[in-house]
Amino acid sequence: MDTLKVPLAAEHTTLDDVSVWEWSGSAYDEGAEAAEWLSAYFGKPSRLVRFKEESEIRPTNPKYAQGYKITFTDCFPFLIASQGSLDAQNDLLKEHVPINRFRPNILVDGCHPYAEDLWKTIKINKLTFDGVKLCDRYKVKFPDLVLRLSMLATILS
Repeated sequence: MDTLKVPLAAEHTTLDDVSVWEWSGSAYDEGAEAAEWLSAYFGKPSRLVRFKEESEIRPTNPKYAQGYKITFTDCFPFLIASQGSLDAQNDLLKEHVPINRFRPNILVDGCHPYAEDLWKTIKINKLTFDGVKLCDRYKVKFPDLVLRLSMLATILS
């Protein structure tokens, strides 16, 4: 398949009744070309949408991070994992799994396995992240394309 390019500065129409996880609302439609590309890949009608921050609100779980907003991500906007944790996990498995199985936005190296589970504050250059909740792990295989689409949706939102 040809590469799909989605211009971020393009005019958008709005789709209502978009639902992701437990949220539903309106979102920007990324157009017919993206819809045709995704529909061809998945073999069923599909649309690429971007979160409409101007009119939609999706708060994080106030139990963990009160006063913050997310877009189409599962629970929080960032997931940090370490290479050490992946290596330790793979030492226990017959068949190694790649890091994309866990879908982190940020991968760190040079720390002890599972050290990131204890971090309360993470600083990367001028950015500061608060560690608010451990991520639940699950057994799902994501083909590379689906992973890239998930990352693209997060970046676009």
